[in-house]
Amino acid sequence: MLAIGAARALTASPAAAQAAPAAQSTEPPPAPPIIRPYALIKPTLIFAGKPVESFGQPNASAVTAAGNPVLATLPGAPAGTLNEEASLTFQAAQSRLGFWFAEKSPVRGQFELDFIDFTKSSPTTAALPRLRIAKVEWALSDSTTLIAGQDWDLFQPVNPYTVDIVAVAFQAGNTAFMRQQAKLIYKTESLELGAAIGLAGINNAAKAAVPEYARIPSFAARAALVVGGTGRIGVSAIATSWRFAPDQAAERKALAGAVGLYGDVTPVEGFNLRFELYGGQNLANMGSLSLGQGNTTNDLKEIGGFLSGKYSFTPAHALYFLAGHARVLNDEDVVPAYGYGAVAMGAPAPAESAATITAGAGPGMTENTTGRLGYEYRYDKTVGVLLEGFMFQSKHVLDPTYDSDIDGDVTSFGAELGILFTL
Repeated sequence: MLAIGAARALTASPAAAQAAPAAQSTEPPPAPPIIRPYALIKPTLIFAGKPVESFGQPNASAVTAAGNPVLATLPGAPAGTLNEEASLTFQAAQSRLGFWFAEKSPVRGQFELDFIDFTKSSPTTAALPRLRIAKVEWALSDSTTLIAGQDWDLFQPVNPYTVDIVAVAFQAGNTAFMRQQAKLIYKTESLELGAAIGLAGINNAAKAAVPEYARIPSFAARAALVVGGTGRIGVSAIATSWRFAPDQAAERKALAGAVGLYGDVTPVEGFNLRFELYGGQNLANMGSLSLGQGNTTNDLKEIGGFLSGKYSFTPAHALYFLAGHARVLNDEDVVPAYGYGAVAMGAPAPAESAATITAGAGPGMTENTTGRLGYEYRYDKTVGVLLEGFMFQSKHVLDPTYDSDIDGDVTSFGAELGILFTL
């Protein structure tokens, strides 16, 4: 009533008609923040009906395969005693923290950490930060961007749907990971082209080794058609010359790389579909998360891919799935991912609990298959709850001298329940 009365009084008053217009502000609009933080907090519970492994480590921190039956054996326990044991763990290690710097400027930077260490099964305060992204993006024009630093590979740029955001379908059809590189990306409304040059592989040791002494970088390229404004279907490739055993009698050079097909499309409203297919040789040597780790005597050739989809039947509820598979074509050349210390002539065979992971041997699998089915409840844009069932069927190569009586073909089922809080 007060508002209506005031309006009537102004209408009736001649002075009101002569009222001066409101003074316009001369202050400039607020500048965008120089630093924008973002975060993902992911507390999860993981149950596995049989042993599983995370990038070769016998734990469930980021499950990528059914567990190697030799590595899953506890110290002092007979081999195979844990092959039927279920496990339960609570994890927060896949949580992430990142920052954008000068995000709205032509030149901007991104820095991102997560807190996972696959050598630790269920850590609390022992979880260590891991650098994921450290890059500079320079918009050279409206259509061309130069990106330099540590970032996702240009090759095979699609990830599937899953609550296990660190494992996704790696070593089971999903391959491309992080790389030190420089990328040039050109985009129009209907086309995306990209090229990159980067370090051939990864070296976490103190001494320079093959990635540095090979002296040949990795080269990558991709081309995609933009579908529906945001989707894309494309092809990609990556390659380098890998130098095995530099300055040794067994030294040799071989092609390492792959070609692939990828897509991220929305065929009908509410349903998104993502896929990748690839074929490669010695691809894991380059730091890609695949099965084919070549060595001084053999090149490993492989194929694989994944299919993943998500259907949102309301803004709050969605179902998603993932199916992935990777296979080494010359599986007779795959070596075990583990080894034993030297055994003296005539001494008893070592216990399986004495097996240790061999650095540089690769995943040690000839095949790896995963299937995931999940439900997502989205409370709002910041919080979601995901419940996911998973299956892994993995064929591990075992030591023919000491472990011929153990079956390396393992299947494991499990489930993961997680909350994703996104800032």
